[in-house]
Order: sequence, then C-alpha cells, then structure tokens
Amino acid sequence: MNKKIIKSIAGVAIAAIAFTGCSSDSDDTASITVEDEWARTSPMDSTVGAAYMNITSSADDALVAASVDMSVAMMTQVHETTTAADCSMGMQEIKSLPLLADVKTELKPGGYHIMLMKLAKPLEVGQIVAITLTFESGATQVVDVPVLEEAP
Repeated sequence: MNKKIIKSIAGVAIAAIAFTGCSSDSDDTASITVEDEWARTSPMDSTVGAAYMNITSSADDALVAASVDMSVAMMTQVHETTTAADCSMGMQEIKSLPLLADVKTELKPGGYHIMLMKLAKPLEVGQIVAITLTFESGATQVVDVPVLEEAP
C-alpha cells in the first residue's frame, strides 16, 4: 500500500474514534405523557367544543398546535381563558403553551384548553375524538379523547 492510502485510512479511523468518543449512549428523545383527557359535550346547536388533558414532558418543550379530522371540526386551536379588568371572561388563541420538564401542565375548564371550532356536529357522550398534538420539538402525539358530561 502506498503512504497516501495508509494516511487516508488512518485519518478516517481517527475521525471515527473521535466522533464515537463525543457521542452519548443516553436517549435525547423527550417523552411526553398525556393523561386525564376528556372533551365536554356540546349543546345541540353549538358549533364549538373544548378538550382538556394533563401533559407532562421529560424535557422543556411547548405545545404549539392541535388538530382533528375535518369530519369533527374545521378549526382547532390551543386557547387560554382570560379575565379582563371588568372581570369579564374571554378566550384567545395562544401560539405556544410552554411545558417545563417533569411539570404537569393542566388543560382544564377556565384555563388552557383545546378549542374545536366549526364542529361538523355537536360532541356527544361516548364519542372519541382523535386529537393530534404538535410540540415545538417536532414531536407529535395522537390522543384519543372521550366525550364526557364532566371531568373524570
């Protein structure tokens, strides 16, 4: 073998060893747990609904979107309930819901929630709504949300 080839092989071997030495055996993928999910029934003429759940991530992340099949609702947004200076309550879309590592974030009535708008038909007890959650990290998770009269 000529010296040029030997040097090239040695260089690749050293680079491979250096790269392996910098790698980690730990799993960098955060786990996201969703619990206590439910959606409220909607009145017969209502075109909106809401879903609630508890989300815990093993690493800092953020919920940035939610979606459902268009056969359920035409629009889905992450909302927060707000209180104005005159004590009137309202709701508004938020672009990002921060999730702190290992801290349960509650989506509940009167707080953060998933808003389902332009419902194809009112939500009824016994129905299951598949909601896709999208996180800032790029992770997605489909959650089967049962429709209930009240929180479990």
